[in-house]
Amino acid sequence: MITRILTVTAVLALAACSSNGSGISRLGNDLPANPVPRATAQPAVLTAKERLVGAIEANGCALTADNVGAVLTQATISREELINLTPQLQAEGRIETAGDGAIRVMSDRCI
Repeated sequence: MITRILTVTAVLALAACSSNGSGISRLGNDLPANPVPRATAQPAVLTAKERLVGAIEANGCALTADNVGAVLTQATISREELINLTPQLQAEGRIETAGDGAIRVMSDRCI
């Protein structure tokens, strides 16, 4: 009985004192016990106004009958939203209406 206890104790002592080169591998890994999740950068959420102005800028700085479908699709807004946003953007000085029915963006990207 004492021989078994000494044998078990000797094996445990060897395992505790052994290096990785001895053939006895370590248990576990080098990761922290409770890793802290990294904060991921969230994309900026644009308002309907910002999306509309950006879509008009991307389509030649003017909203016309020819490109209205593309602009609405890019801005992800409906025609009703366009009707509501136009006077707001006009009051803010961000767009102007042209004589030909086009809506022009007034921004540093559109001169």
